[in-house]
Amino acid sequence: MMKAKISLKRLITLSFLIFGGAIVLGYSILSAHLFFRGMDNIVTGGMENSALTYLANHKSIADDELVNFRGSQLSRKWQAQPPEIRNIFNQPPRHSGELVKRDDSHWLQRPDKVYFALKVDLADQSVYISRILSRENVSSLMKRNLAESMRLLLIVSALIAISLMLITWILMRFISAPVARLNKWTQSLTPENLSYPAPDFMYPELNEMAKLIQNSLSSVQRSLDREHRFLRYTSHELRTPISVIRNNIELQYKVLQQASSTLNPMHKDIVDRINRASLTMQHLTETLLWLSREDNEKLPESVIEVDKLVQEITEEMRYLLRDKTVELIIETHPYQCSSSVVAAKIVLGNLIRNAFQHTWEGRIIISQSHSRISIVNHQFDVDIEVAPEELGFGLGLQLTAQLTEKLGWSYQNITRDNGHDVILDISPDHDG
Repeated sequence: MMKAKISLKRLITLSFLIFGGAIVLGYSILSAHLFFRGMDNIVTGGMENSALTYLANHKSIADDELVNFRGSQLSRKWQAQPPEIRNIFNQPPRHSGELVKRDDSHWLQRPDKVYFALKVDLADQSVYISRILSRENVSSLMKRNLAESMRLLLIVSALIAISLMLITWILMRFISAPVARLNKWTQSLTPENLSYPAPDFMYPELNEMAKLIQNSLSSVQRSLDREHRFLRYTSHELRTPISVIRNNIELQYKVLQQASSTLNPMHKDIVDRINRASLTMQHLTETLLWLSREDNEKLPESVIEVDKLVQEITEEMRYLLRDKTVELIIETHPYQCSSSVVAAKIVLGNLIRNAFQHTWEGRIIISQSHSRISIVNHQFDVDIEVAPEELGFGLGLQLTAQLTEKLGWSYQNITRDNGHDVILDISPDHDG
């Protein structure tokens, strides 16, 4: 299953929002915590102040006495506190100045009552102070201050979050716009406008990247121009010697016919090999020049008798099987189709030549049905090391694949431990 990719713009935006949201949430929680700590300090101060005031006026509290004074319950012993307080708190405050607090709220629910308990050491005596705050006994001023503080906290948090999103959006606009222009400019580069100065993309890093892209593409374009010039010049240079070779071969054949009675048979074999090599060179030159063109001009097509073409090329390459224990099986069926004779000869000649040269002891099966040709070679002894031989003017497997792809032919080359299975269809309209 392919993993979904996220764009760089979305990743940066999401990272900013998550980071900023975490900061806003953290400071909001901290502010709320400090707010409630401040409220606890106010309550603690009020409870302690009520105890100090009472003791200043009455000097002391009896051991079992419970005093209600200014909304607080004062006692010398914890057992004297109201049962409601003792039931809420499992144990009394142990240290002087220690405030304990409980409420009856649940998750995301406001409490109806808040219970406070405090222990203070005053005038050489310990005093337990408790207080119960409910919605009924809280003053309107305290309610208003509490509501305003919470409202202010929410407003500030919302403003910070909105400001963060706005800043992130503006920042992404300033960053993504030049990057988008760089992308659009890169896609619009052509050999004609590649030499024009690169536009300004606001940031030095993007300008450096634009120069790097332009220099790289310029270097590639210069290499392509040199190759095209080389091919154009080479085409004219090669055609002349090839024509000279072809003319001299024809002249040599005429000489051989006149001196056939006294001619050594080896001379004719030599001339035949030169003839085949020159033909292959001529076809290869024309095909390579066609492959180097940028237009889609097609090679000239004509009606091909596929079965006869296979047999003809096989016979031309049969000399490669001399002194080899190779069984050659050829199966052809009469069939005609319209295609490029030049390309068909080069591709088939290269594939059959490779099969003949790389099979030293084994079997080669060449079968043809309609426009589909199959070449299968089996090497019986895979441990035999075949010395590399000159491949003549064969295209090679890479150029064969390139040529068949441009022609629209179906081509498969399956490598096996003891050989290759090659399947070729020279019909451009083949759907398989």
